[in-house]
Amino acid sequence: MARKLVRAIAIKWHKILSYIGPNAIKQLPKHVNGVELTELTTTKRAPLKIECEVCLLVKHRQQIS
Repeated sequence: MARKLVRAIAIKWHKILSYIGPNAIKQLPKHVNGVELTELTTTKRAPLKIECEVCLLVKHRQQIS
C-alpha cells in the first residue's frame, strides 16, 4: 500500500522531527518515502540555515556580568 505524500516547508519538518539540522532535512526526500520539501519544488535547494526560536534559546550561552 502506498503512503500518502506529505508536503511541508523545512521549518515544519525541523519541528516535527525534533529539531533536526538542515543537512538532515535536505536528505529526507531521498531516504523517506512520502516526504516532500516544498522549498525544493520552488527553489531547487534546501535552506542552509534554520532560524528557530527554540534552537536559538538552547544554543544561547549564559552571560556573566
